[in-house]
Amino acid sequence: MLKTITDYKPAQPVFPHWVLPFALGLLAIFMQTLMPGFAQQGLDLIDSFLIYALLAQFSHLGWAHLGLNLAGLAVVVWGFAAHTSPKHMAIAIAWGLVWVAAYVSWIEQLAWYCGLSGALHAVFTTCLVIAWRRNGLKWNWPLVLLLTGLLIKLALEWWGASPAADPLIGGPIAHAAHRGGTMGGFLCGLLLIALQGKQGNHQGQAE
Repeated sequence: MLKTITDYKPAQPVFPHWVLPFALGLLAIFMQTLMPGFAQQGLDLIDSFLIYALLAQFSHLGWAHLGLNLAGLAVVVWGFAAHTSPKHMAIAIAWGLVWVAAYVSWIEQLAWYCGLSGALHAVFTTCLVIAWRRNGLKWNWPLVLLLTGLLIKLALEWWGASPAADPLIGGPIAHAAHRGGTMGGFLCGLLLIALQGKQGNHQGQAE
């Protein structure tokens, strides 16, 4: 019994996963309340498209657009909290924001951008890669369905089956940001797994 008590590891608290997403959501709500026109006017105020794209991710075309993205963020954090550490979740979010801004600035260049959807694709893909690795790369039906759904969505957007503009959000959909976010998330997931493996090897050698 003493051995059981000594070896007991409590369930990982979920609250730390929500700290950065909560702050991100508050910032987006703040931007939508006090600067509702930033998405349209930001390019006239900022010379660097990269800086504009970084800030514009916290601005949206309307409350419906904002609500959809915040709901998506909440689902991703809640769904993958058991498979990722708070540190990895925070890195995935920060990476997604910076990567997508760079992607739409330099790789698939856009003339205008706003919203969190690209970064959400990055966070989702990062968490999916980590979850698959933690599952031992085994054939897991929920993960397979999530990956299949993501690939189908991206394929439809690539071939134009998805509408270029969504009346619900009130403007065009940045499919390039979705593609870029997914690629960046895949890269981020692989890097986090590689770094975790190196840390594990160093700890093993130290022991």
